[in-house]
Amino acid sequence: MSAPLPLVSVVTPSFNKGQYIEETIVSVLSQDYPRIEYIVIDGGSMDGTRAILEKYQGKITWVSEPDTGQSDAINKGWRRAKGEILAYLNADDTYTPGAVRTAVQYLMEHPETGMVYGDGILTDGIGTVLSTYRAGEFSLRELISCRDNIL
Repeated sequence: MSAPLPLVSVVTPSFNKGQYIEETIVSVLSQDYPRIEYIVIDGGSMDGTRAILEKYQGKITWVSEPDTGQSDAINKGWRRAKGEILAYLNADDTYTPGAVRTAVQYLMEHPETGMVYGDGILTDGIGTVLSTYRAGEFSLRELISCRDNIL
């Protein structure tokens, strides 16, 4: 008998991302990995985000209350999480199909690995691909540099 697949807890920090949050939620819920706990921590949005979260009641866990920013929201979510693997996905980002399964598979095959991340695809507001950040050997310096160039 093989060991059960690990539970993956995905946390999405959100604040006034109503125009993006549903696409983010759908990208997580449509993953082909069977054991995902999905938690959205909303900072008390006033832009319709709550109504979208309510629409997914029973499929996601969510809280809407003031926080002190993205890191606080992620930490709140991870404190609630029950998964053996923790992840976060910003409210204006999406997972591509198979992303969670691929990450879990790699982590299971390489138990010495503490973290994985994949390519990043930068798109405009209508989904046109502007650029791709190719994942490689982890380098905090390169990751920070890439993020600064995107923002």
